[in-house]
Amino acid sequence: MARINKDLIAEDFSPDPSALLESNRNLGYSIEEAVADLIDNSITADAKNITIRFDWNKGFPIFTLHDDGNGMSEKKLVDSFKLGSLENRNPKDLGRFGFGMKTASLSQAQELIVISKEAGGNVAMRSLDLEFIKNNQNRWNLKYCDAQNFEKEINELNQVKHGTVICWRNWDRSPESMDDFISLFSKISNYAAVCFHRFIEHGIKIFSEDELLKPINPIPKDSQKYSEIPLKNNPNSKQTAYILKHPKFWEQEYDSMPQINSYKLFNGFASQQGIYIYRCDRLLNPYGGWLGVIKTINSSKLARVTIDYPNSADKIWSLDITKTNAIIPYQFKKEIEKLIENTKLESVAKVSRGVASIKNNIKTLYDNSLIWNEKEDKDARCYVYYPNIDHPIFQTLIESGKIEKKTLKLIFDLISDNLPVAGIIENNDNDSGKHDRMNVHVALTKDDLIFGKVIYEKIKIEKNKALALDFILKCEPFCYHQEQVKNYLNE
Repeated sequence: MARINKDLIAEDFSPDPSALLESNRNLGYSIEEAVADLIDNSITADAKNITIRFDWNKGFPIFTLHDDGNGMSEKKLVDSFKLGSLENRNPKDLGRFGFGMKTASLSQAQELIVISKEAGGNVAMRSLDLEFIKNNQNRWNLKYCDAQNFEKEINELNQVKHGTVICWRNWDRSPESMDDFISLFSKISNYAAVCFHRFIEHGIKIFSEDELLKPINPIPKDSQKYSEIPLKNNPNSKQTAYILKHPKFWEQEYDSMPQINSYKLFNGFASQQGIYIYRCDRLLNPYGGWLGVIKTINSSKLARVTIDYPNSADKIWSLDITKTNAIIPYQFKKEIEKLIENTKLESVAKVSRGVASIKNNIKTLYDNSLIWNEKEDKDARCYVYYPNIDHPIFQTLIESGKIEKKTLKLIFDLISDNLPVAGIIENNDNDSGKHDRMNVHVALTKDDLIFGKVIYEKIKIEKNKALALDFILKCEPFCYHQEQVKNYLNE
């Protein structure tokens, strides 16, 4: 290494400890992201059991994380408080910049206490206390802790070979009410269950209080793997596309269940479409989204893409300090965009499969076989939806004298002009799964079948039996229940 010319050394610009640490408190961590960052450290330390605990403590809340990882000697513990690290990382290391434990903790609380013990060693303990630093001539000094205040944690460590306990005291950014504080349990638990689902699936146990977290994969198990492609010139990196099963084939209404699950996740299955980026098997963005590649639209709601990359590619992916965002590298953008577009088209096909595809088919084969018509009103710059008065069912009612065409037209105009379009759109935004299932008719009624037979007999007389059968099987609503119609006509 080249020597530094001492004549070139100018002023010392060491940062002010309080100012730097206070600014680091505002790097953008949410509470669940901060806890996840601590879990990263536990997993990197080969922990097999991790427990997070919350204590309201009469309005002075305390957070603790316990793990049975490798633990640290006193020297290693002190070194762990130092900000920043550029050392070469183990391929399984979930850390990034060497800031995680400190910045994540200080984003929530003013004091971070770490208690640790390595195999064959003694319990070591230190505190990073912002108030202590301010009162200690603003120096970069850790604080010794009073062991009596941490008897429970020390006793737990003394009962195991190795492990670490992290505590937050003076938790000034915790919820102010007890009810809101209690709600953190499920919020953080759900977030951890999604972010670390691969680790939980492979045997690592994460407890929230005494509850063992179950893994929640953003890709449901019954999803179709559409494509898997390695990323060029990026070893051990790949992109995989999936298509979810259509909601009408779900065994349960997963999207409306109160418990978080692979379909619902945080914002509902339609909103959770998009890219999920994994770094060393740790999910970075559990809320999905297309990262600006395409828009989030209803027709792509069944599409999911996962991207896996190792920590050796961090610079390429521009991972931020909170480890929750990564930018798609320019060199991979085109191939990822291509996969996403193809996945979206497959989602569109599956969403439109069934009712919509039958509609498109019969619309090209026969006029007046659809019950509803739609058109674009260019003058009013809007779409118009109106019942098709020329549909055979309505024509049969008119010809049989059961209603006058003029009266029926007035009724249809009234219906068309007062369609609750806004309500339909809002309901679809709130719970699109219910719309996907709304056209799943179990069977035609007796009256439906009678109408169908009348239409069938009329066309059979005017043309022939084969054309009559073909038409009725491609006419709404009979086209959705072809076997039932065939059986009825055969009777």
